[in-house]
Amino acid sequence: MAALDSADPRVRMVRSPRASVIWSLAAAGLLLGSAALQLVASLERWVVLGGSWTRDDISVEDHLFDYSYPADPWENLATTAQFFGAGVLLLAPGILAMARAARRGGILERVLAVAVAASFGLTGAHALVSGLTGAPSPAQSLPVQGILSLIGFVGLIILAVYWLRTSPASSIACLFLLGATLPGYLVATFEIAPMIAGYQSYDTTPWTETIVAASTAAAGLAMIIAAGVTTRTPRTASRRAQRSGSQPMQEIRAPKSSPDPR
Repeated sequence: MAALDSADPRVRMVRSPRASVIWSLAAAGLLLGSAALQLVASLERWVVLGGSWTRDDISVEDHLFDYSYPADPWENLATTAQFFGAGVLLLAPGILAMARAARRGGILERVLAVAVAASFGLTGAHALVSGLTGAPSPAQSLPVQGILSLIGFVGLIILAVYWLRTSPASSIACLFLLGATLPGYLVATFEIAPMIAGYQSYDTTPWTETIVAASTAAAGLAMIIAAGVTTRTPRTASRRAQRSGSQPMQEIRAPKSSPDPR
């Protein structure tokens, strides 16, 4: 019976929405958790430390304290790099959960999801290790960071296109996650942050990392919407079937075998 239940495509159609909802909610939780940790790091820099800054030789806005991509020369401010690194690490399983929620079963999708997740995982590990050791990790080299950023940026765009029909909310989540890549960071610091702060800093404009955290949170909210849409779809299909006079598709089970009369 188990073999029949798993092999019958109609059975998979009944069961897949529930699994998709679970994976969508898991992805949402991981993305929102990532956003929360990134927000803590940002507030620690711009509110806690920025509000009590007493150093006259350097400003809290100096790129020396940028923790998103630590590279020499670099100085960690309190635990900003640790919080940020842990937050970005959560993006890796979050993206894999998104792939499970919107899966179409293609090899390209699986490879891209793993590649994008790995790029964020390595970026997060670099920031976390740098914060724990107080010095940039060996992954600070420009070629390494450039390759990781390229994989994450391009991969998210392809996944957004790939999931557009099967899960539009997941596709939108991918677009929001572009804000967590290096190009997204640059847009935040040069375009969006100055509008919030009211000026363009000579180095890192305040609230740059907060904007990145907000884009991650928006991706998490999109996955909650994905779960809601997936839950609503089977109910809508059932109502349409009832209005048309047909019965909704039910799970097929193997007939019980009758005893041999002989």
